[in-house]
Amino acid sequence: MAVDARAQRRHGPSPLDTLGEEADQNKGWEILQEFRSLGISRAYRFRFQLMVMPRRERTRRVNGLMLGGPGETGPISRVDVALADSDIGENGEMIPADVQRLLLQNGIFTHAFSVRSSAEDPVPALVPSEQYFDPIAESDFTVFDLLMPYQFWQSFYYEGRTKLRGRPAHVFWLYPPKEEMFIQQHVSGVRVFLDEEFKALLLAEVYDAEKAPLKTVSIVDFKKVDGYWILKEVDVRNEKTRDKTRFKVLDAAVGVELPPNVLTVQGLTENVYGTELAFLQAVTIENAPVEEM
Repeated sequence: MAVDARAQRRHGPSPLDTLGEEADQNKGWEILQEFRSLGISRAYRFRFQLMVMPRRERTRRVNGLMLGGPGETGPISRVDVALADSDIGENGEMIPADVQRLLLQNGIFTHAFSVRSSAEDPVPALVPSEQYFDPIAESDFTVFDLLMPYQFWQSFYYEGRTKLRGRPAHVFWLYPPKEEMFIQQHVSGVRVFLDEEFKALLLAEVYDAEKAPLKTVSIVDFKKVDGYWILKEVDVRNEKTRDKTRFKVLDAAVGVELPPNVLTVQGLTENVYGTELAFLQAVTIENAPVEEM
């Protein structure tokens, strides 16, 4: 969800566009490895909102909180989505928020755990791959979209270099591992565009098992916070229904102190959404200094 602005600058002239030509796969592998090795190196907190925008219905908003940082085997994050915010009952009693809590481990060994706060026995459970494509909060976002496991898939084809929205970008096809049979039943491949200068994901086109467009993930905007470029807005568009959901960061903080257990499976049993941890000193994204990426 973020890239280190101090480590990304490229110097010297850009190579000529190579899209459509015979691309150097060894060079592509080096670009992918660099992309995978970069990322936010400190703990962070994002307060976000999902703007669910069905094509034929009114937009609705779902609040959430994301905490994360580097892990031993790859980036790790916790995402709390408020399926229903806290409220006051008819007799004045406090009704706590109903929160879906997700622990997302990225890297080569990608996996996710989930628990719902309103469950009678809220025990975190491993999310099976057959549930990776289930909607979160009736939106177009899924565990698959939050994990973006394709960023670490080993099977790839490097198409070359082109421009996307005026920015030089490297284009790759990424293919699911053979052992991920259920994912292969849903996804034949993902075409990604990586910003050449910052090695950040700009666009991901997900194709179904019949190689037809399934979903498009577009990075709409970035903001620089505490020395890091973070995602400000991400659109997920369902190419079958034409519905769209926007992930919008409202405020962010990088370099925060997180409790040691918050990014663990056991930590999912503890409430974070609506607590003091959700309101650490942060930069309001709309008021962050404007800086061109």
